[in-house]
Amino acid sequence: MEFKSAIRRAYEDHYALGAFNVYNLETALAVAQAAEKTGKSVIMQLSEKALEYAGFDQITGIIKRIQLDSKTPIYLHLDHGRDINIVKKCIADKFDSVMYDGSHLPMEENIEISKSLRKLASQRGVVFEAEIGRVGGREDSVSAQEFKTSPAEALEYYDAVKPDMLAVAIGNIHGELTAAEQLDFTLLAKISDTVKCPLVLHGCSNRAEREYKVAIAEGVVKINIDTELRQAFVEGLKMALHKREKDPRAILTIAKNEVVKQTEEKIKIFSSGCCETKI
Repeated sequence: MEFKSAIRRAYEDHYALGAFNVYNLETALAVAQAAEKTGKSVIMQLSEKALEYAGFDQITGIIKRIQLDSKTPIYLHLDHGRDINIVKKCIADKFDSVMYDGSHLPMEENIEISKSLRKLASQRGVVFEAEIGRVGGREDSVSAQEFKTSPAEALEYYDAVKPDMLAVAIGNIHGELTAAEQLDFTLLAKISDTVKCPLVLHGCSNRAEREYKVAIAEGVVKINIDTELRQAFVEGLKMALHKREKDPRAILTIAKNEVVKQTEEKIKIFSSGCCETKI
């Protein structure tokens, strides 16, 4: 199924696709194995830093090979693209989707650039995601103070750009979950009712299952998970070293298997749908 159709179906049937950040062979294989075990579609995300770390051709080559071998749909996505040239390169390379993050720019400039990239993506059949408001915290090269999404600004941006998916900020923060981080579901409901389009939540590791369900009920179709998978990978490494494993392949396999467990758990939650009632 084409990614645009998959997003539309998720929106209409009230479930979400898990979007998991990967950065090497092991994490990509982990997400693919979790998808195979659950029989559900997944999104593999690459940040600009991941592309720099692993090499553009190297990491995309790995993922594209995995896509060909997978029995379940796996979609390749650029996460938080701020460098316009990288966004264009990913569109030219036929990523399934790209995110342009112009949330740090003045609204008029963000709209102008987004419209140009949206047109280019559409011409190539690539799904276009954008962000209004700023998700706080730090993830790879993206760092920002939290700035919640205004429903009015979200509508202004959406009407001008018509992105396929719109990422919003409702108190979600990149990085490790803190006690101060509270999701504003009342705001999410207002945004959803105002804009009426598929929504995306970034910075959603380690949330309660009910929080994911409520978000899905309010039109969220893509939920990003990164920190939680990093934590699982590191725990796997610690386990392997505690066992005094000496073969790097065995060490990395143990780490990969921990990522598989976390990814599988999230896929099951997201794909099972939303709460019976909205906020």
